[in-house]
Amino acid sequence: MTKQNTMNDILEILRNSWFLIAFIAGIIYWVARQDSSLSELERQEQRITSLENRTTILESGIGQLQLKIDGIKEDVTLIKSAVIKN
Repeated sequence: MTKQNTMNDILEILRNSWFLIAFIAGIIYWVARQDSSLSELERQEQRITSLENRTTILESGIGQLQLKIDGIKEDVTLIKSAVIKN
């Protein structure tokens, strides 16, 4: 068997199995896309966690401000009632 015959045999096998080769290439492409999707998903989860942490900080800050505003309202009410009595 010569080198030329071996090469022709290999080419013939590839010609006869093009569908299988395309299918395997499609599977490899799909797996690669899924793998990149997983890394994108992980990055999105990190961003969501960061936003949740910021939201928690803002909510606690707003709660503290609300308490201060309520205290100021009570003080203003006391001052108004003291001024009205005099």
